[in-house]
Order: sequence, then structure tokens, then C-alpha cells
Amino acid sequence: MKLTHATAGLFALCAIAAAPATSSAQTWTNWSAATGNTFTGSLLGSSVTFTGNYIGGQLTGVGGTDYFAPSAPYTQGGVTSPDAGGNVGFIQFNQPVVGQFAFSSPLNNVYLALISVGQGGVAVSYTFDQAFTVVSNNNTSCAYWGCGTYSVSGNTIQANEFSGTLLFSGPVSQLSFTTDNAEYWHGATIGAEAPVTAAPEPATLGLMATGLIGMAGFARRRKRNA
Repeated sequence: MKLTHATAGLFALCAIAAAPATSSAQTWTNWSAATGNTFTGSLLGSSVTFTGNYIGGQLTGVGGTDYFAPSAPYTQGGVTSPDAGGNVGFIQFNQPVVGQFAFSSPLNNVYLALISVGQGGVAVSYTFDQAFTVVSNNNTSCAYWGCGTYSVSGNTIQANEFSGTLLFSGPVSQLSFTTDNAEYWHGATIGAEAPVTAAPEPATLGLMATGLIGMAGFARRRKRNA
């Protein structure tokens, strides 16, 4: 069957619509300022604000120690290391924390990368306001300060020298947490996935197929009447 321009265009549209969903790697916050009890930056077009008690950290692009190296504890399962592209920014804590990360627009699948949570004889717990999954860790692949251990109960992770990544399935507009014990210091930064290009719903594909059949019939009628 010879296709008209309109029918050929509809075939092309169906091919594009049927393509599988794609998603980019994780992107990590560019931390740009620290004032009072806030740490601020940007991530995938969203403003990121941490509010809570912290003792310091490193801003993006101003140098500093790369505590995300070796990267193996942060790259398991295809996760992108927070120091990709030289971004070694993070927020630093030592006393028990009451904190919140807030995003000016919701972000898809938020990742929290933690540095050296707890010590050999001092366990530190993070308790979050939502569920998470541990997607990378330093149980066998040691991080900057060595290997560590952790356990999860509900929305709490208890750690001894833990470095790794937690995933909070999105969309997420804010993430609140508390920690319990004091230690020398531990750190965190936050990232997310770029928006997903979604495949169309089955109903949409059905409607497009119906339109394609109608266009083909119209083309045949025009040929007979010519």
C-alpha cells in the first residue's frame, strides 16, 4: 500500500510513541552558599535548601577533599558517584541533627549520599519521614574512611562507619530527618534523576492505532475515486 504523507507521518508518530522510556544518570546538587542554619544549591532546575544544624561542609567548585573517593561504595547498581565532574560538595554534621532538604519543585527519585556515618564503637542513626532503599554501601568496598556496617529498621538506618547511597522513590518535594548520637563528623549530599520520558498509556496507543486505520481507509477511498 502506498502511503500518503499524512499516513506516513502517523506511522512515524506511532514508532516514536512506542519507544521505551529512558532516564539519565543521577545528578548531584551544586552547593553554592552556606549561611546561618541553611545550606543552599541547585539541582536539575530546582532550588535545594537544607535547613537544620550543621557544622560546615564544602561548596561546589571551590576545591576541597574528595571524601567520595574511592567511588566504589557510591557506584553499585549503576548509581552515579557524587564526585562526578569534580563535584565534591557536601554538608557536615557532628551533633544530633534535626534537618530538612526542600526542593522548589518536586524531583524524581531522590538519592542521599552519606559519608562516614558512625564509627567502630559509636553507632549513629538517621531516621527519615519516608521510606528508602540502600542502593550502595561500603560493606566490602571500603570508602575514604574504610569499610563499615549498617542495619535498617523501618525508616531508620543505624550505621557504624557507613558510606553509601539511599534512594527515596519520587517524586519528592522535601525530605526530613533526625540523627541521634554525636560523633567526630559525618556528611551528606543529595541528588536526583532527570525527568523520565514516559511511554504512552495503552489507551493512547489504542487511539493512535484507530486513527492510523482510519487514515489508511481514507487513502484507499481516494484512490478508488480518482
